[in-house]
Amino acid sequence: MSALVAAAVSAATLAGGLAAAQDVDDLRQQREDLRREAAEIAAELDALAAEDQALQDAIDALDAHIALQEGKVAAAEDAIADAERRAEIARDEAAALDDDMERIRTRLQSAVINAFVAPRIDALSEFDSQNLLQAEIKQSYIDEVVGDEMELLDDLRVAQSKQNAAETRAKDAADEVEASRSTLADKLAELDDSRAEAERLREEVGERVVEWQAVGVEIDAADAAVALEIRELEAELARQAAAEEARRLAEEEEARRLAEEEANADDAENEDPENEDPADEDPPPELGPFQVTHRPVPGVITSSFGSRVHPIFGTTRNHYGIDFDGDTGDPISAAAPGVVLSAGWMNGYGNTVVISHGDGFTTLYAHQDQVLVSSGDSVSGGDVIGRLGSTGWSTGPHLHWEIRVDGVAFDPALYL
Repeated sequence: MSALVAAAVSAATLAGGLAAAQDVDDLRQQREDLRREAAEIAAELDALAAEDQALQDAIDALDAHIALQEGKVAAAEDAIADAERRAEIARDEAAALDDDMERIRTRLQSAVINAFVAPRIDALSEFDSQNLLQAEIKQSYIDEVVGDEMELLDDLRVAQSKQNAAETRAKDAADEVEASRSTLADKLAELDDSRAEAERLREEVGERVVEWQAVGVEIDAADAAVALEIRELEAELARQAAAEEARRLAEEEEARRLAEEEANADDAENEDPENEDPADEDPPPELGPFQVTHRPVPGVITSSFGSRVHPIFGTTRNHYGIDFDGDTGDPISAAAPGVVLSAGWMNGYGNTVVISHGDGFTTLYAHQDQVLVSSGDSVSGGDVIGRLGSTGWSTGPHLHWEIRVDGVAFDPALYL
């Protein structure tokens, strides 16, 4: 009986070790995935840095454009001020010419009136002479009378010409001022748009950098957590390996002791003829309160509990359950009411369901094609918990079924 218990403990330890090893493998794969994601994020940040440089170049170009526009605005302001000064000068000149022209008109009117309305008597009397000398004298008198008036007329024409030119310059200056103002307004609007675009680009770059940096921080934190969990599980595997080695040594010692006892018993039987009757076999283990209410599958038993040659590894080792024949997809039933302890992949066992039935009794259903329950589910005897398959270490469709009491495996056939 002690060898059976030791073998069962070994099976439980092996199953736990395999599960832990599978967890380590899963975590290592998870860490590889995290590192791959970190590499992808690093590449994304590199691309973003290149894009950020391109955006910075665009911003620098905008800044240069803004500086250019500011220079143009300053030049336009100077042009406007200059045009306004020239327009003001032209208006002043036109106003001054108005005064000059008015004075010329007044003088001209006075000269004409004086010459023709009240001429000098001695000069006008000469107009009646009949000889050339007298004619020349007449002409000289006429020139004397009207000469000043002609000069005044010339001055008037010159003044009017200057006034027209001054008015033209004033109008041109005003038009130039208006054109400069319009150009300045356009440049200022363009400047505002450029500044707004530059600010938008800067904000966009900043937001994207912050976003990707946050993702990188999350990836680093996840990687650190997975690394810690891997170390903890590896330490657990090391402890289990040490316990397994100690168990193996104890099992070998127990096997030697049993061999010695068996040899001594054989010697005693040969010496005493009265002991030729066979000894009673050890009674089966106590079944306790646990009762199987439903056969897991209807198929026949193809491999029994105990030592056997493993169909895959070809070595002799203990078989901690029994195998039922069946076809892929056949329904698997819960052997009794209970609560699902675990449902999913277990290294070696493939897709596996473990059900607790109370008082330390558990049943295990391995190599399933499909698992139809989840951890924590309550099941009744006969409920379908999965579909028969060939996952894990298996050579064909079958159900491997175990019964354990406080983690120790017993022959399930005793409970059918």
